[in-house]
Formats: sequence, C-alpha cells, structure tokens
Amino acid sequence: MFDKIELSQDIKEILSLLQKHGQGYIVGGFIRDKLLGLEPLDCDFVTDIEYKKLKEIFKNYNPIEIGKHFGIIQIKINGISYEIAKMRSDIGIPKDRKVQEIKFVSDIYTDLERRDFTINAIAYDGEKYYYHKISEEDIRLRNIRFIGEIERRIKEDPLRILRGFRFAGTKNLNIKFNLEVIRENLWLLEELSLERVREELDKIICGENLYPLRIMNRIGVLEKIIPEWGEIANLYQISRDKKMNVAEHTIRAMEVVQPDIILRLTLLFHDIGKGRTKTVDSDGRAHFYNHNFVSGKMAKEIMKRLKYDKKTIERVYRLIVSHLFYKEQVDERFVKEKLNYLREDMYNFYKVIEADKIAHFPPYDFARIDKMKIIHYRIIENGIPYRKEDLAINGNDIIENFNIKGKILGEIIERLYSIILDRSEDNRRETLLQYIGQICNEYKQNS
Repeated sequence: MFDKIELSQDIKEILSLLQKHGQGYIVGGFIRDKLLGLEPLDCDFVTDIEYKKLKEIFKNYNPIEIGKHFGIIQIKINGISYEIAKMRSDIGIPKDRKVQEIKFVSDIYTDLERRDFTINAIAYDGEKYYYHKISEEDIRLRNIRFIGEIERRIKEDPLRILRGFRFAGTKNLNIKFNLEVIRENLWLLEELSLERVREELDKIICGENLYPLRIMNRIGVLEKIIPEWGEIANLYQISRDKKMNVAEHTIRAMEVVQPDIILRLTLLFHDIGKGRTKTVDSDGRAHFYNHNFVSGKMAKEIMKRLKYDKKTIERVYRLIVSHLFYKEQVDERFVKEKLNYLREDMYNFYKVIEADKIAHFPPYDFARIDKMKIIHYRIIENGIPYRKEDLAINGNDIIENFNIKGKILGEIIERLYSIILDRSEDNRRETLLQYIGQICNEYKQNS
C-alpha cells in the first residue's frame, strides 16, 4: 500500500464538496505521477453526481461545460483549472472514432476498467486508493501495459500507440505491452490527425529516455508517421572504420543534447537525406556528399506536413544545412557569416555539431568548434559588426544619397556587408558612402 498523498487545500476542498453530495475521487495522471515520484501537471476528478447538480455545487467556481456528452465540467480555483467528469464505461468502438457511446456508472472500478494503461487506472479519495487489477504492481515496478485486450484499446483510440511510447520515455517506464500487436495495427495511425501525431512525437523525442524511440524504429512506428525515415532505418555508414547504423547514430546524437525541441528535431532529421545522397567509390566506401542540404530540404517537407510552425521549421532547417562543414581554417569572416545566418541558434549549432561527433565512435576532434567559440566570444565582447543590420548605413540612406532602388540596391547592400565582414573598421558612414560611389561608377561603366 502506498503512503497517503499530500494534497493542496484547493484539491481537498473539491474532494470535500464532491463527497458531501456523492462519490468523489482523484484519478489518472495526478495519482500516477505522484506515486512515480514526479510532479503532476494537472489534477482531474470523477464522481457519480448528476451533471446539472454538479454545475450547481460548483457554481461559485466558474464552471464551464467542456464535454456534456461525457459529463465533464471545468472549474477554476486560485487560477488553476480542474476537470470533473462523471464515472462511466465505454460501449463498443465508435465508427470513425467520432463519438464514443458511453454509460454513466456509480462504481469506481468500472470507470477504471475503461482506461488505457494500468498506471492510469488508479483513483484516490483522499484516504484510500482504488486500483485496477495490477495497477499497484505496475506502478511499483514502473511498468506500462494496456488494460485488457491491447488491440481493442488501440482501436478505441490509435493515439494510444504513441502515448504508450511517450509515457515510457518521459516517465522512465518499462514497456510491457505486446510489440507485435502494435506492429500489426500500425495502419490505424493513418486515421489520426497530423496535429495529434506531431504533439505526441514532440513529447517522445523530448523524453528523458529515448529507448522507446529505438523500439519505434525497430517495429516500424517511426516509418509509419515519417515515411522518409525508412530510407535510413537500415542504412549503414563507416565511422572510424567501424560500421554504424544511421538511425542508431541519429538517436545517439539526440541523447547527447538536452530535451529542447529545436535541438532534438534538428538531430532527428540531420541525416534523413543520407539515403538519397549515398554513393560508393571504387574502394567500396560509401559517401553522402551534400547530405546536409538534402536533409534540410526533406526536414522542411516533413515538418510542413506535420503542421509545425514556420519559425520552428526555419530554425531547424538552418541548423541542419549548417551542421556539415569541412573548412580547415576557421577564420573571423566564417564565424561572422554563421552568426548572421543562425542568429539565436548559434549556441545550438555548437551543441548539434558536438552531439553529431559524440554519436560516432571516438576519438572526437572539437578543435575547430573550440576555435569558433573563441572567435565568437571575441566578436561579441568587442562589439564587432557581423549582421547586415550592423551596417553604419541602411537602404534609405542609399536611396536618399544615390537615388538607387530595386535589385541594384540589394546588390550594393550585399557588397557592403561583404566589405565589413573582412574589414570591420570600414563600417563607418563616410567610408561606406565612398564605397557606394565606387560601386555606382562600376555599374555605369558596365552598363
């Protein structure tokens, strides 16, 4: 038996009001996370109180109907929202999974029976726990398994496939559900909205533990939601004269960085183009020339399809196309160009490069990255211009002084920017105006 859970005064108040008029229990994620030693994000309740009466009981707590069909209201206390639902059982599997037929019940164990995973099938009344058959054991052993027949649970909601892997990774649980049944029912994922898939994918790849991602790769889940993944799932490369699977290298790299969505997405897709760029030389060695650009383009297409926002797509794209460089001599101009291109993600760039290297076999060479960091620091510390907007002159100045517009204006700004990349001391208004005069004379002579 687990110890009693310490509850906030607001949660105690909700339980007290429910139990004054009927049954009242805390259920689901709140109890699960507390027993797993994690901090819950929210707290939900179930009751047997009629919907109309429920709204009357909580009339002073801004009750909002958020699911009348399921008997759910949302209330707010001290700025925190809580959901209260009527206990129910689900009847059959809804056609197209649109509207689930339900039956309201008054038995907490019946309500627990309809839930997805055993670790989510626990209720608490403030004093006593109510478990599904093996929920207590699975919480103790940190196992995740479906309740009842796994295929039925999946057909009720195919998103449970991804949720199962998500819980395993974010809460460090042991996967105890039948992977073969999952594999046989992957086609059901096609019926999910891309937004729901993306939301679960984000949580999976930002999980503390990425071992579920390896299983998703092995049984075809990743390829089902990202078809292009199949191009690297069984692709091999040579690292330090050792054979390495590209998909495994990808996951290793993701494990090196913190669970930041930009970093994890970048590394998830950074080598996705290797399958399309593979060539084999006369010695039988595989090469993947320009795979960073192909990977960047593919990542854009995939992320657009999964409905990511434009800013996230652009940030990930820029990091991917930048992750491969062979410049032997890292100089100030090169670092300035990277700073101008990557902006807020320059530090993420270093993390991506380092993770990519660490995910190969040792030894690791960070000399060029370390040199970039030193030059980067010097540029920032000394206020050395590196962005186009750092120019001591702007487009309006050029138009006003030289009556130049259109394409030529853009070309002049590019040339001025190139000048200050090499000679930051020339970034003065008078000097730049002289350069513009020279450039204009060149255009006149060539026209």
